[in-house]
Amino acid sequence: MEQQLREPTVVVRGDVPELMVDYARDKVVKLIGHASVPVLDAELRLDHHTDPARERPNHVEMTIDLNGTPIRAYRSERTMSEAIDRTLARLRRRMEAAAARPETRRLRHRDPDSWHHGDRPTRRPHVYPRPRDERALVRRKTFALRPESIEEALFDLETLDHDFFLFVHDETSTESVVYRVGDGYGLMQRVATPEAVARIEIPVVLGSQPATATLEHALAILDETDAPFEFFVDERSGVGQVAYRRYDGNYGLIGPS
Repeated sequence: MEQQLREPTVVVRGDVPELMVDYARDKVVKLIGHASVPVLDAELRLDHHTDPARERPNHVEMTIDLNGTPIRAYRSERTMSEAIDRTLARLRRRMEAAAARPETRRLRHRDPDSWHHGDRPTRRPHVYPRPRDERALVRRKTFALRPESIEEALFDLETLDHDFFLFVHDETSTESVVYRVGDGYGLMQRVATPEAVARIEIPVVLGSQPATATLEHALAILDETDAPFEFFVDERSGVGQVAYRRYDGNYGLIGPS
């Protein structure tokens, strides 16, 4: 399908050769040009970390807007070309799955082994060991969360390549979080629905319900436990939010708008 496309936005951090920047841009433009669904936006991030302790110092992240559906993939590898190629392959599979989402979701209900789109787990960049007294909340994000089922939230978790995903459960109209647990998934809900979890044909661990707390208390828990995120109900706004640990060692906050 012929489309009018613009080049992706490219963000470079660290000493990334211009040859690698052009290589990544050309690969993404070619992928977009063959997409069966219009691509409205695209962003490419290339990071090279100089920390000698990093086993895989080259990090690539690709994000596209597939006709209103965000798709994201990222990899950290020893070489920049390897990170680009593997991120692109992952993005291509996610685009194909998202384009066929209704049929894919129907099949996934009956075939638990196909849930991961054939992907191996993403190699996550190591979290920078920032001292506790230097950590700060550096990013706040709000989204208009649409009601969806647990299965749809798990699909979005995979499509966006996140470690956790905040959503509004369509059966309770309250905030919930799906997240990764080893090779499987976990679920935290403001209103627990074990019967809905039992209907899912893939293993999902039902975690504890979120406590009502302040943001300061949630960040203190992250400091004390080194957990990747803390799902809590903000005592001021009364809505479920997620405080999380960023890869730079600082903190972020996500909540509904």
